[in-house]
Amino acid sequence: MTSEEVHAFLDRFRHAWEEADLESMSDCYADNCELVSPIYHTVRGREALENSYRDAFKTFASISVRADDTIIDSANGRVAAIWTMRSKHAAEIFGVAASGKSIEVNIAFVLTLENGRIAKEVRIYDFAKMLLELGVLRARA
Repeated sequence: MTSEEVHAFLDRFRHAWEEADLESMSDCYADNCELVSPIYHTVRGREALENSYRDAFKTFASISVRADDTIIDSANGRVAAIWTMRSKHAAEIFGVAASGKSIEVNIAFVLTLENGRIAKEVRIYDFAKMLLELGVLRARA
């Protein structure tokens, strides 16, 4: 994919997140995709991937995404996308019941693209920030 095609793909991917559009989200992935996530562990295949997104969209509502940085290696089909995601805490996560709090999470996606779809995705979250905002951790004064 060219740099322009990758940016267009990432815009579509981001929009699917913001709309909690499971069908559009699933269409971004190859049938035999692999997702490696600190929250969902290793997920293989589209059906399992869709289930992880169903859970994510229940837990994190009213999602908005700011694309902070993108690094594209077109020759090898690799992309690193750094996002800041804002959402409402709408369902239990990490043993914390839905709080309705607005939270902001920094996420890095490392993607391997094949035939215009994500074949492998590795996510890296700023968990400390997320847990502080959920009230699980407390920062020292």
